[in-house]
Amino acid sequence: MLSNLKSTLLISSFALFSLSAFADKSELFSVNGTIDAKIPLKIKNNNINSNYDVDALNGFKTIKLMSIQPTNAMIQKNRTAMAKLIQEGGERDYSNGITSFDNSFNAVDLGMNGVDVLDQGSHGTCVTFATTAALDAKLQLNDYIDQQCILALNKYLGNDYWNGADNATQVVDPLKKYGIIKKGNCFGDSYADPSQSISPSKYTTRSTKKFTNNLNYKYFGKADLDILKAALDNGNRVVIGTALADIKGNKVSVNGFDVKVDDGDFNQGGLWACKQPGDNTNYCPEKPDAGHEVIVTGYDDGQKLLKIRNSWSSDAGDNGNFYMTYAFFNAMAMDQTVIK
Repeated sequence: MLSNLKSTLLISSFALFSLSAFADKSELFSVNGTIDAKIPLKIKNNNINSNYDVDALNGFKTIKLMSIQPTNAMIQKNRTAMAKLIQEGGERDYSNGITSFDNSFNAVDLGMNGVDVLDQGSHGTCVTFATTAALDAKLQLNDYIDQQCILALNKYLGNDYWNGADNATQVVDPLKKYGIIKKGNCFGDSYADPSQSISPSKYTTRSTKKFTNNLNYKYFGKADLDILKAALDNGNRVVIGTALADIKGNKVSVNGFDVKVDDGDFNQGGLWACKQPGDNTNYCPEKPDAGHEVIVTGYDDGQKLLKIRNSWSSDAGDNGNFYMTYAFFNAMAMDQTVIK
């Protein structure tokens, strides 16, 4: 009996060690928990999830960003990108609006294969939500992977990703090893319950491994625009970690500039750019303190924009989608994971 117990403990310790100790790390930043931020919302049809958006009826939403510590390499990357931007005459002016990727001849847009815009609520779970959404899009399954359950499994394994994770590999690896639990089958619990913890032995009683061979990725410790565009050309979405300038009281800093798509109304935020006319703030500082994980679904060389799927609900940005200028990506993006 004692021998069996020792074997079980050794196996559990190895499982924890194998999933966390060898996780890929970016050389550009480290995560130090989370920080609160507020973004304005465009409310449609009073469609409020009271579990997530307790402030939404007042027109804003409290979210959590990763608290990051940029390395010297990140600072130098930012300086190089900003120097190049200045040399080229600054950011393009998007104040008159942008062309939707559907209507742009230059755009590559993979979309999300019918995956709904997700809502991580007021928890630091952006890496989990971006990764599961990207995998669901690859598998052509709409919001299939249960975020609550993979968070609970990771918590048991010693990884509390409710308060920030480093990158998508930390979500994909346990899914590959232990399988996927379908949304709504998390042992009677649902998102968001940070207290839940599920052992691998319990988790695997409900998980399926039929998708394991399709859960593939390639991690890059530095964000690279050419590699990202090549991945999209090959039909692969890319999950990226990006720094954001969390300037308290400044709605642009985290939510981005208001942006109009085609001839529609201006969205509340949705354009991540370093600078725009009429605003003297540089939103690509060399020492950012906040980070966020999102999915890149397309790019447009003509407009020098990336199309982003966010996880702040469909009331944020352009119905849940955001846009990032090439200049912002070059200065602020930290790492990237190609979902293959």
